[in-house]
Amino acid sequence: MPPPVDHEARRKQVAAIAATLLAKSGLEGVTFRDIAKAAGYSTAIVSHYFRNKRELMTYIFRSAAQGTVARVDEELAAGKPLQDCVEWLLPLDDERIRDWQVWIAFWGHVANDPDMLAEQQRRAREALDLMRRVLLREYAGLDMPEQILELRARRLLTMITGLATETVFDPQQWPPERQRAVLADEIATIERQATPHPAEPAFTAGR
Repeated sequence: MPPPVDHEARRKQVAAIAATLLAKSGLEGVTFRDIAKAAGYSTAIVSHYFRNKRELMTYIFRSAAQGTVARVDEELAAGKPLQDCVEWLLPLDDERIRDWQVWIAFWGHVANDPDMLAEQQRRAREALDLMRRVLLREYAGLDMPEQILELRARRLLTMITGLATETVFDPQQWPPERQRAVLADEIATIERQATPHPAEPAFTAGR
């Protein structure tokens, strides 16, 4: 009698292989046949776990985003410095480069797909909440107004997103040491401004 199939493990395996293909070729450049061949399965098995490429890409996008959030939360719980925590969001190795390639590919479809747009908005809010948690931990001893914390969380997330996107499009210009240096400079700037200036603009939290 054959051993029982771990369907969730197989689903994740198919998604991981598909993510590598999608990162290289985009959603239009990959077929279920390509994924099945790379995984060593039939197309019927791939179709069993994902009804179509849209569902597959959403699953990959969501899994990668949730995995990154979990890693940052682990670093926070371990008391790691701010730089170490947020570096997990940068494309510093092959796995994280692949994640960013998938995310960018996903963004290319949100304009014409309300469900994919809603998924992107959920993940963006999740990432912003993560930045808030990181900064709250870092500046726990300061009486920082909520609107200032919000402004700086958005600023840090925007900077990381821009830096990661530039890296994916022009990796030779953005080796890991340069990414880390730019992030360190941004963190240093935020730290110098840890005591809010009275004239600093307010930014009301949006959910």
